[in-house]
Amino acid sequence: MSSDSLGTFIHRLSGVYRDPQRVLRDAKSLISSPLGSQLGLITCVRPSNEALMLNDGSSTPPALLLRGTLPMTYQAVTYNIPIDMYLPPPYPLQSPTVFIRPMASMEIKDNHRHVGLDGRVYLPYLHDWRPGTHDLRELAVWMSSLFGAEPPCYARPANANGSATSNGSHNNPPPYSQATVASSSHTSSHASSAYSSISTAASTSTHATNNTNNAQEEMRKALEREISEANMVAETARRAAAEEDRMEAAHKRMQREHEQELSSMRAHATSKVQFEIHALFMGVKEELRLELKNQKQLEFGKDRIEKLLNEGGERKGQLEEGNKEMDEAIGGLEKWLVAVKEQKSTAADNGGKEERGQTKADLMALPVDTHSAQMLALSAENAAIDDCIYFLDRALVQGSISVEVFLKEVRKLSKRQFMAKGHLIKIAQTRAAEYR
Repeated sequence: MSSDSLGTFIHRLSGVYRDPQRVLRDAKSLISSPLGSQLGLITCVRPSNEALMLNDGSSTPPALLLRGTLPMTYQAVTYNIPIDMYLPPPYPLQSPTVFIRPMASMEIKDNHRHVGLDGRVYLPYLHDWRPGTHDLRELAVWMSSLFGAEPPCYARPANANGSATSNGSHNNPPPYSQATVASSSHTSSHASSAYSSISTAASTSTHATNNTNNAQEEMRKALEREISEANMVAETARRAAAEEDRMEAAHKRMQREHEQELSSMRAHATSKVQFEIHALFMGVKEELRLELKNQKQLEFGKDRIEKLLNEGGERKGQLEEGNKEMDEAIGGLEKWLVAVKEQKSTAADNGGKEERGQTKADLMALPVDTHSAQMLALSAENAAIDDCIYFLDRALVQGSISVEVFLKEVRKLSKRQFMAKGHLIKIAQTRAAEYR
């Protein structure tokens, strides 16, 4: 059937299938494939009587039926098995339904792994059907391969009218003998013509029994010549087949040797490429290791330089601050020297009564700032209070003053001394904070 006719049939069934384009594509793929061309598969649509009967007694709407023969190779001989392939309405979501349709002289094998007694085909390919990965062409290849290993049907014995043998079992008889045989030899053809000639000659000799002995002799010689010719043809065919097998074996051997040589060369090239890639990889790896090592050293040196720069900056600040404090101390010392000189000049002008070589007590310690002057005055006051308390104690012991007077004066002096000492502590804390 042509592609246009097939498309017309599927167009008529557009209301049956959800994806008519997929159905058309798969059917065309099966028919146009080498397997389909060998089978001679034909498509046939009969909307009135091509519905598929289900096991529950119901039937599907009229669906597309692919009817033809499936080739299988059994014991080096190719046989064609009649099959029907239904495409149900949910196709391709549902797998196709396939039946073996044996002829009148054929019988389905009992307990077949993939074919039921009703002829329905059960395959793992059908059970695991997936719309995206399965199609009709691969299904036909699966059936051809599995049925070649285990034929689903065989020819009935001539003396058995559809019944089993006397022992109740089949001993794997050959496939159906009336099915189309794809690989026939010249030997069987010439042998059959020779036997046919023998039968004809025998019949002629039977009818010519009353003829002369010369006619019988000529018939016998003609029969012998035909048999001899048939044997020669059969021998020639056998030798040709043997030569063909020998040449095919030599070709396969040369092909195996060529494949082995290619495999060896491929393995050698692969090994060489792997060695070169490994050497290149190790070289790049070593370079990367050195680069990473140098990068770590540079990062370490960078951190160390930044640390040294920070420490140098801090040290510079400290030195600048110390230089500033030193400048202030030098300025104060210079002021003190100027004040000492002024006091000496003033004492010389006034013509002091002190003898030469004697120095006044006030000139021995001169303050350079306010805090120093306060500390000097407070220290002197603290020492004076200590001396006063001492002399009050001596006066009390000598009876010069009473106890009430002593306690009253000591209380006053203690308050003043406490205030002086607290003031000294406060000034010392302030000066310490300034020099930090």
